[in-house]
Amino acid sequence: MDVKTRNALIVGGGRVGRRTAMNLTDSGYAVTIIERDEAKKAAIPGHLIGRVIVGDGTDLETFESANPTMADVVAGLTNDTETNLAVCELASELVPEARTLARIGADGEEHYAYLDHVDNVVYPAAAGAVVAAEQVTDDANTVSPPEIS
Repeated sequence: MDVKTRNALIVGGGRVGRRTAMNLTDSGYAVTIIERDEAKKAAIPGHLIGRVIVGDGTDLETFESANPTMADVVAGLTNDTETNLAVCELASELVPEARTLARIGADGEEHYAYLDHVDNVVYPAAAGAVVAAEQVTDDANTVSPPEIS
């Protein structure tokens, strides 16, 4: 049986983008990250994550250099909601069959999930609050941070 490798394109290689990429890689995805900050790029373990491109993920030339037509999912995971929405819009225009995911950064931005070019939103602060509340009430096992090599 021939199994197709799933591909993810992530814009934003900070904490959320880097950890998401590592989790996806562990799940068998081929991952490409676009990160504009050279220092953040240096913190991305290239031997664990596929390709890392330095540049602005909302720039058409940079975005196309990441070969988005191969992506099954495109995720805008920077710390700027507007950038993430722009990434999703660009992806929906160039790769309409790819799922899109936008990281949001503030309460009240959940409505962005209803935009035509955004399939899903993720709000790290809310997700972290759920885990913290579960830990406080002992409803969850201890979550250990993944090892970063």
